[in-house]
Amino acid sequence: MSLTIKQGDAYSVPVKIAANGSPVSIEDVERVEFRFGEVRKLYPEEAEYDRESGEFRVPLSQEDTLKLPEDDAVLFDVRVKFKGGTVVGTRKMTPVLTADALSGEVI
Repeated sequence: MSLTIKQGDAYSVPVKIAANGSPVSIEDVERVEFRFGEVRKLYPEEAEYDRESGEFRVPLSQEDTLKLPEDDAVLFDVRVKFKGGTVVGTRKMTPVLTADALSGEVI
């Protein structure tokens, strides 16, 4: 995932999750934790799953992106809790670049 997030932006980030090279079956998933640095989103409470694309849509609000550090990077991490209780996280956290904004206000 190559991603740059500008402070103050609001949008949904598409995320595909695979295990051993194969897409994770949503029927096997109980919960997913998505972390962009200190910003935490959970499926099914906040994030959605798009069956057609096979992607999770993780919403980031203006308030969320304004919490990210100025002109730096945060680590993106995912942990999946499967039905039955097993929890598996990504092997490697991905750096996400953050870009500063002139305004720190929500519009």
